[in-house]
Amino acid sequence: MAFSLEIIMLIVAVYGPIKIINTPWLRYAVAAGLLLLIIVAWSLWAAPTATGRLKLPYIVIFKFLIYLIPTYLLFKVGMKHYAWMFYALVVITEVAAVLFNEYTGAVK
Repeated sequence: MAFSLEIIMLIVAVYGPIKIINTPWLRYAVAAGLLLLIIVAWSLWAAPTATGRLKLPYIVIFKFLIYLIPTYLLFKVGMKHYAWMFYALVVITEVAAVLFNEYTGAVK
């Protein structure tokens, strides 16, 4: 489930700016920049193999904040129900990850 949410986040990060911004060159620049920002931030702080992976509770806070980007974009595009469903799945997934010790090595 978590990997599916990550893929959806990346898709919406590209789809949102393309639908929202009217200037052709700017929409693609923002979409590419946002995609790059998310990929770099995720690979530095949230990826399971990242050397600088955040510890609990900071990784959960980071994920809640980074998942707000696609949620906001879904709201801006007019897909309010999808935005609510997406973020509800994020909350459920993160709560389950903490409860079932998914962040092994993060708790000391």
